[in-house]
Amino acid sequence: MATERDSWDFIPGFTTPGDTQLDSTDRRVSFSDNVAGHPPRPPHDTTRLSQYFERTCDEHPSATALECDGERLSYADLDQRANRLANHLLRLGVRAGVRVGILLDRSVNTYVTLLAVTKTEATFVPIDPAAPADRVQYIAEDSELGFVVTTTSFAATCAGLPCPPLYLDELGGALAAAPSWRPELETGGDPVAYIIYTSGSSGRPKGVEIAQSSICNFIGIVPVLYGVEPTDRVYQGMTIAFDFSIEEIWPTWAVGATLVAGPTDGRRVGSGLADFLAEQEITMIYCVPTVLATLDRTLPLIRTVNVGGEACPRELVDRWGPGRRILNTYGPTETTVTCTMAELYPGKPVTIGRPLPTYRVTLLDDERRPVGNGEVGEICVGGPGVALGYVNRPDLTADRFLPDPNGFPGERLYRTGDLGRFLPDGELEYLGRADSEVKVRGHRVDLQEIEGMLLQHDRVTAAVVTLLEAPETGGELAAYVIPRPGDDAEGLVAELHDLVLQQLPPYMVPAFLDVVDTIPMLPSGKADRKALPEPQGPRLMRDTGSYDAPDSPVEAWVAGIWEEAFGLPSGAVSVEANFFDALGGHSLLAARIISTMRSSDLGAGLSILELYRHPTVRSLAAHLEEGAQSGEAVAEPHLRRPVASSRRRVAAFGSAQIATFYGIVLLFLLPAAVVYALNDGEASVALVVQLALALPAFFLVVRWVLPVSARACCPVDCSPVTTRCGAGPTCGSGRSRS
Repeated sequence: MATERDSWDFIPGFTTPGDTQLDSTDRRVSFSDNVAGHPPRPPHDTTRLSQYFERTCDEHPSATALECDGERLSYADLDQRANRLANHLLRLGVRAGVRVGILLDRSVNTYVTLLAVTKTEATFVPIDPAAPADRVQYIAEDSELGFVVTTTSFAATCAGLPCPPLYLDELGGALAAAPSWRPELETGGDPVAYIIYTSGSSGRPKGVEIAQSSICNFIGIVPVLYGVEPTDRVYQGMTIAFDFSIEEIWPTWAVGATLVAGPTDGRRVGSGLADFLAEQEITMIYCVPTVLATLDRTLPLIRTVNVGGEACPRELVDRWGPGRRILNTYGPTETTVTCTMAELYPGKPVTIGRPLPTYRVTLLDDERRPVGNGEVGEICVGGPGVALGYVNRPDLTADRFLPDPNGFPGERLYRTGDLGRFLPDGELEYLGRADSEVKVRGHRVDLQEIEGMLLQHDRVTAAVVTLLEAPETGGELAAYVIPRPGDDAEGLVAELHDLVLQQLPPYMVPAFLDVVDTIPMLPSGKADRKALPEPQGPRLMRDTGSYDAPDSPVEAWVAGIWEEAFGLPSGAVSVEANFFDALGGHSLLAARIISTMRSSDLGAGLSILELYRHPTVRSLAAHLEEGAQSGEAVAEPHLRRPVASSRRRVAAFGSAQIATFYGIVLLFLLPAAVVYALNDGEASVALVVQLALALPAFFLVVRWVLPVSARACCPVDCSPVTTRCGAGPTCGSGRSRS
């Protein structure tokens, strides 16, 4: 395995200047006590993002570039399809400076369009297909899109946009007639390669402009640094509206590896994703730690795991580290995907590492002055990866992008809003946020954007939003509002809920929204988020509708597990409520539910895909019953709800005491009895036989006491059920699922 120094030294075009302070154990270059990274380098040449792909295509035209939903394209095939679309776009007037929106569900067309737009030198603006129409409208207006490439399935969303939609499913004839050769353009200057919209404190998302030189600098560095090889099969699971996807896609194509698009059938987390990764023989995966934690097994073919987007728990490193590389990458969108990297090892502290080649990190205090060694400061990033700024936000650009005293004239530092400190070995430790930005399932969320939206309602006088820690689901948002005096709280919650559903993407919709009399404040006058009470109101549902009670024990069992996962009281989930559309469920919550159900006989073998196919309690219960093995029950089914963790601990402690006692007795008496038997023969036979009979009893204690103790702690009847087929819990029809 290449060391960090080896990887960096062999990056083409990157050399370490002789006058830098560098030794064999530390890549840190000190310009002052608070700066780490690499000396500034002149701007790159006029290389374009699409040329990385085209160079690979020229060298390995028959290699597989993309596998997506059962379709496989070679580099030559993908190049020709992208060329046809690019030439069609050029004929419509798309050029450098024109901004082209991409609003597509994951398909081959997504990757063809990405490549095609880059070939025209236009700016691509990816839009999350799950975004509400209001957000799509805002992005189109704010970025002044010239066109949006989409399909007719988004016709309703595109109806009011200020730019013409190009429906790919209606362009068959035009694309077939377009030339398949590469567009020949005169490259000059440094146009904007793409604009990514992230959450903003103004109540609206902000567009980050990344220049061609910035993204090409990044792509020129990371394939070697990450160790991407032509034989790799790289998983691509992020939406293209998230710049993490750029790290998945373009380094893969730069070296001639195969990009494997994530499944379109809902297997995005948990055992379903693990099955997909194994089936597709994936060797490299980029993901947020929350998704990695849902995988129920480590996969031996995966040789590199690149985690980023949120803090990585040490437990994940300990579980996944042996036998593979674990890379922890850090970088806001404003620094072109990634600016620091650490290689993580089991049993070692988790850091965000050191700056990538050409990047620099400076730590500043509240007065924007450098901090001393070992002191905490705001992480500020310099180098060619720093973004151009925010679309139509000169005030915010001036505040977040500062002149870089260690860079070339005109280069700037980006203030990340993250806090960190340098450890004695030169590694950078991440210490959280200095402002109101948080991460929800890997997505950047500015809490002030949600607060600003709530304050737009004329009946709200104050609002604050906070992140509730929920490791199993990647965190959940809770909103607190103070209404006008005398207003109806219940009616206000309903109106605000409708408001956020219409204007926010799913990951930004609060799970709870409480009406309160006061909001705790800090002496500075800011809201004290740490002092906010636990949410008292029910979880917000997208569309509660009418309540339908369970009709069978299986439906009651499934509903109980859903209520447990959502934190709802018994009887709160209607058996006809859609998990995603009505309850507001997401993939991580689905993985948690499926994991719980798989722990029972009835749910064994259940995959997350089946929850996507059967998204109501009633349909999922019917699916379980239909799939159960035939057999006649001799007792009523008793399907248990999950036992609370505190009760499991009590049961486990008591069971462990009993098992330990039996184990100690056998450990000392059985060897002694055997020795005695060798000396006394007939007299000891009875003792040996008795101890031999006690040995199976010990295993019975271990096998049965713990489950029985756990059932004793459960508030419902958990007695085992016997069936003629020998199964455990049964469905109402008397059939059991193996």
